[in-house]
Amino acid sequence: MSCAAGENADIAQGKASEAEVEVFEKPKAWAPSDNWWRDLLYFVGPGWMVCIAYVDPGNYQANINAGATTGYRLLWTIWWMSVISMYCQILCVRLSMYAQVTLSEAQAMNLPRWLRYLNWFIAEFSAVITDIPEVIGIGIALNVFFGWPYVAGVLLSLLTTLGFLALQRFGMQPLEAVICALVGVMGITIWVESALAGYDSSKYLAGWAYGFVETKSADLWAIIGIIGAVVMPHNLYLHSASCRTRTVQRTPEVVRRAVTFMSWEPALPIFVTFFISAATVVVAAQRIYGKPGADDAGLTDFYDYVTNVRGSRWLWGLSLLAAGQSSAITTTYAGQYVMDGFLKIRLPMWKRALLTRLVAIAPCVAVAVAMTGPALNQAVNIVNGSLAWLLPFALTPLVKFTTSPRFMGEYAAGPVETVCAWGLAFAVYAVNAVCLSCPGGGFFGDLLFGSGAAVQMGPAWVLLCAAMVGLQIFSLAWNAYIALMPIRNEMPALETQRDLETEFTVAREAQVAFVCRPEIRLA
Repeated sequence: MSCAAGENADIAQGKASEAEVEVFEKPKAWAPSDNWWRDLLYFVGPGWMVCIAYVDPGNYQANINAGATTGYRLLWTIWWMSVISMYCQILCVRLSMYAQVTLSEAQAMNLPRWLRYLNWFIAEFSAVITDIPEVIGIGIALNVFFGWPYVAGVLLSLLTTLGFLALQRFGMQPLEAVICALVGVMGITIWVESALAGYDSSKYLAGWAYGFVETKSADLWAIIGIIGAVVMPHNLYLHSASCRTRTVQRTPEVVRRAVTFMSWEPALPIFVTFFISAATVVVAAQRIYGKPGADDAGLTDFYDYVTNVRGSRWLWGLSLLAAGQSSAITTTYAGQYVMDGFLKIRLPMWKRALLTRLVAIAPCVAVAVAMTGPALNQAVNIVNGSLAWLLPFALTPLVKFTTSPRFMGEYAAGPVETVCAWGLAFAVYAVNAVCLSCPGGGFFGDLLFGSGAAVQMGPAWVLLCAAMVGLQIFSLAWNAYIALMPIRNEMPALETQRDLETEFTVAREAQVAFVCRPEIRLA
């Protein structure tokens, strides 16, 4: 498809028509005023969108699993993962505001074609499996409320998500307000529930401040689940793109001020979600830890352990429904950004939501029909662990571009920060490599090695061992290539204002399904 400069995108098959994507009325570019709070409020919104990932049903499951199996001692993991996530969001802000590109676009500009398609597939796969706990969470919430089978709620999530996406016709702010309200519902319900359940303040503070001292090898699976549930791959694509909805005057001083405001903007949402997660751990630690069935506890039976707390069933159902619905919306956006950036294909949002839901619902329906409550909980645990393993496939490129003077010029991270950022990327890769192969990590190590190995020596053992080695080699080679690859195209000039076409749009069926954007060159 060809794109004419200064014209709307042509319809597929070469026909000229109205643009496929609705464009918001071009907002006035921001410049600093004499009111600090007014300036900050201009940028409030994207941080609340991305913070949903920290309190989605997958995150709830990770927190319940941590509290039920380890008590309070993994609170430090949630805290430090929240801090690391905050830093990752800052890197996303820099990429978005200085370079005016999303993480997927930056990769598309600099990767060979075959790797661009591979990275697109990995990113799409990450978004799709992220959607599985969200959809299952909605099904579980409706089961809690009405006793419906899980599969009924799973199927209904398709309609509810499309309904919320329709809010975009009124602009992004109403949708951001809905997301913020849903986070508030989650926070209030979980905090009330934790207050009613009671908590041990000394254990709480000890687990938060120095719980790592008491961490055991058996905690590795719970830790990797927290990593995957907090620092989620799709969130890096989401935030680097959602920041572009705030246009600013393209002068170095103004852009730097904007980066400062947008770097602080996610702080409150992330800290709010940390205390929501901590409250979930508290309830699980108080009500489930040390009891029979604690290893299998999770979303499906959490309220069973707090039945003596008045209203707990409704509080839990409401919180889970808000978590599942809000996160289902944001994963739809993330998937659109991934497709748009890597392939320069933009589907109407309702089509994207329908496609995402159908892809995610297919395995969810199978799981909901075939599995009991504890098995559903374990399925979500596996998704969390898988997201942790997939995290380097988003984090390593983010670090690569934001620390590269060749790409970012004078706006690249300094030498000390560059060392720290690459140290973080390597640490995430190393933890995942260990968990993939070592007993206690929840993956191949538990299946193949140790006295409790689930698979004994034989053809199946050899096949699984070969798969483990293949994944280790692939992950190492991929991360090494991204770290060492040359930068082919530098970021667009800072002073050049990139036209803003909204990625948040519910397009009409009559509109075209593809948009080509000439200002971003693919490698």
